[in-house]
Amino acid sequence: MRIATAAVLILALPTTTSAHHSRAEFSDEIQVVEGELVEVEWRNPHPVLTLRVVSDTGEAELIDVEGWQSANSLLRKGLTQDAFTVGATVRAAIQRSSRRDGLVLGTSVSLGNGTQAILKPGYEPYWPDEAVIGSAATTPSTATDSTGEGLFRVWTYRDRQGVEDLPLTAAAQSKLAEFDELEDHPLWNCDAVGMPVAMDTGLPIEFIDRGDTIVMRIEQNDNTRTFHLDESAAVTEPSAMGHSIARWEGDTLIVTTAGSNYPYFNDDGVPKSVDMSIVERYRVNETMDSLNWEATMTDPLYLSEPVTISARWDWVPGETIEPWNCAVSR
Repeated sequence: MRIATAAVLILALPTTTSAHHSRAEFSDEIQVVEGELVEVEWRNPHPVLTLRVVSDTGEAELIDVEGWQSANSLLRKGLTQDAFTVGATVRAAIQRSSRRDGLVLGTSVSLGNGTQAILKPGYEPYWPDEAVIGSAATTPSTATDSTGEGLFRVWTYRDRQGVEDLPLTAAAQSKLAEFDELEDHPLWNCDAVGMPVAMDTGLPIEFIDRGDTIVMRIEQNDNTRTFHLDESAAVTEPSAMGHSIARWEGDTLIVTTAGSNYPYFNDDGVPKSVDMSIVERYRVNETMDSLNWEATMTDPLYLSEPVTISARWDWVPGETIEPWNCAVSR
């Protein structure tokens, strides 16, 4: 295969980035492959470009170049399926999988026309002399024409603060050791995730006022949560999202969730029990253009002490919740 190797290392994702699943199976070394683009699957959780490349022995081989981010995220940064032409000769800056033959992770694709598509937004373009598609970012609004809506609108993800070293119990460490991402991760089968992983999203969320309930729509996985404002609301059987009771404390919405039987605390396979309690606080800032979120999780089985994480969403006029359109990964 015609490959040019560059001594470039990918930095570990910071805790302020929302992850979908780990990238541990992919090499840190970036290589460049060249071939014919034979298929484009523009879907979630990650778009896939299939290239036909030629080995050093002259044999044709197909490789799948998986994008770093979801198709929905790339769309919001200006990159769509229309940028790619089946039959064109392209070059891709990639990282190889150590577990799946023929699968690579793509950071940039040179389209052969002086333009490159950025598959990992925020990453420096691999070919600095080429124009780029997919690096645009939405801008928070400074307008005030929607301030009356407060919480009840669509919010665009901005950043996240997590915990690097989780206080795991011995039981959690033992359970985590059994986790196999390729076998157990729900993302591969397009399974909907539950709490608290449902809130680990880099895509928009929306709040809808239903009177005695507040509905949250989460674009990723087409998820929905319901917050009951009546504390006496009947508790249902354990479910992936659990049972959420909400109350207003001044301008802060406090949501307490229990009974989530989703088995994971995060996307890396850290376990959680059905006895986990999750207390969230949602507060829109004074200028009504930013939503701050904080969640404290207590799990008597798998956490030796409570864990608190936070995130921020901004108001971007015209933002909507888009269909997820997920396809099972290979």
